[in-house]
Amino acid sequence: MSENEFTSTLLRKNSLRKAVTDISVAELEKVLADLQEIRDEKVAAEEERAAADAARLEAVKKIQAQMAELGLSADDLSAGGATATKKASVPAKYRLIDTDGKPHEWSGRGRTPRVFLERFEKGAKKEDFLIQK
Repeated sequence: MSENEFTSTLLRKNSLRKAVTDISVAELEKVLADLQEIRDEKVAAEEERAAADAARLEAVKKIQAQMAELGLSADDLSAGGATATKKASVPAKYRLIDTDGKPHEWSGRGRTPRVFLERFEKGAKKEDFLIQK
């Protein structure tokens, strides 16, 4: 029996009556007790979820009130606020042109780009690629 068929049987009194014709009264009492327990668990879970949602909504309202007091908007939060500073990019110090004619630049900081490593392995030095100013 598929899940849809089972649900359909449970939700239709005549289908349910037909399905339980061979079940004793004691077995029906057991089924009813199990169903009541399952119902109580579902009710408790729904109440917990509703309480958590209410607490979350209350927290959001408090934060919104604090933001209004300080004159802040949601945009201020997403932009990082007034204290956020953008890291300045470091200008390139080295440049080389690969075999395809494509220029590659490197500041000299961080991991050495592969095209520079390949040239260093062939005997070139960093100074060979210094950008003349």
